[in-house]
Amino acid sequence: MSKDDAVHLKHIIRAIDQIESYTRGMSESEFFSRSMVQDAVLRQIQVIGEAANCISVEFQAEHPKLQWSNMISLSKRIMPENVSVNLAGVWNAIQDDLPLHKQAIKKLL
Repeated sequence: MSKDDAVHLKHIIRAIDQIESYTRGMSESEFFSRSMVQDAVLRQIQVIGEAANCISVEFQAEHPKLQWSNMISLSKRIMPENVSVNLAGVWNAIQDDLPLHKQAIKKLL
């Protein structure tokens, strides 16, 4: 693993940690009603996508189970241009996708 890849992986972990701290103990309906939390989460999702996009092609090829394209496209899927944010998609990512990504990345570091 290159030093740059390790840095980007740590950015992803840090962003997921931030999202977890913002939403810890929060219900789905509470998340839907708290725009400040939504904004903070959406920013961290952008960080995840940008960091995943910076991971080398070689590293991505060595670790295809991490579904890099899904991480990279996550922000585009939940925040399509000129369309409102898909909060249900954000909540599902927080509950289902991000913990799996975090666990898999931590095994690599």
